[in-house]
Amino acid sequence: MLDLAEPWLVEDNGGPIKLYSDGSVVRAPNPFESFFLTEHNNYGHVPYKDIVFDEETGLWARLYLSPETKNRVPVVMYFHGGGFCMLSAATTMFHRMCQMWAAKLGVIIVSMDYRLAPEHRLPAAYEDSIAALRWMVKEGATGDPWLHSHADFSKIFLAGDSAGGNIAHHVGVWAASKTVEIKIKIKGLILLYPFFGGEERMPSEMEKGSSMLTAEGLDGMWRLALPVGRNRDHPYSNPLAEGEGLCTLDLPPVLCAIGGRDILRDKELQYCEALKNWGKQIEVHNFAEEDHGFTVMKMESQSSLQVLGRIADFLK
Repeated sequence: MLDLAEPWLVEDNGGPIKLYSDGSVVRAPNPFESFFLTEHNNYGHVPYKDIVFDEETGLWARLYLSPETKNRVPVVMYFHGGGFCMLSAATTMFHRMCQMWAAKLGVIIVSMDYRLAPEHRLPAAYEDSIAALRWMVKEGATGDPWLHSHADFSKIFLAGDSAGGNIAHHVGVWAASKTVEIKIKIKGLILLYPFFGGEERMPSEMEKGSSMLTAEGLDGMWRLALPVGRNRDHPYSNPLAEGEGLCTLDLPPVLCAIGGRDILRDKELQYCEALKNWGKQIEVHNFAEEDHGFTVMKMESQSSLQVLGRIADFLK
């Protein structure tokens, strides 16, 4: 007998994403998109182009080249935020920030798009990002003229905000474990308020931050992003769960920027402290008055420009 019952709501997550029993997903529009579309873009002159690097999956990357670039420059591969479930490399706030970074840092930015959960749960985003890294190095040797003529592949940095910071960490770990095999040496990781989790509730998670983030909403994101049946102590969410494996890896230097009003800050600081205790090279910059997302939402604020200055020094 044909079941004509309507699909029921499995996960609401407070509004941004609704997952139904038949697997369908409804995403709310990005509430900040209209603001960024109407705001003047001071870096609209920075050239960019989109390249599909996997025809089968439709995966693509957006490349940015500083107008002043004449010689070979570092490459920053950027992974956007959005809880693994929302937004894209084309989202206006990420696009404009990448234009600003390319102009002010004088680097090539490769902003990577990846498949979203819950349709494509983790490790899909990691796998897509690793595929992009492999493509980028191959393309620089034989294909795209920007990469071929201007990219210094001895200076590859992985960067990302929020979920993108989580991706940068995991891709960096993968690259560190495969250095001989893949012949790609990552020069450094730039983690902007990375989205990490864990079953243990940290004190800052119990606060009501000034952003829209809540512990319950973030728990919902993890339920949508993690493999079905796995909890927040999975290494995808809680990298410290990797224990000895992470401790013994030759990780590249790490720069981590944290907002002092971010409810995720205790988890981020726990990660940073663990890396320090394991003898990893890490610099931590805490911006007491800032919340989650500040480098994207307020990209020309004093704090965001200070982050950019720290990144400029880190690239050197």
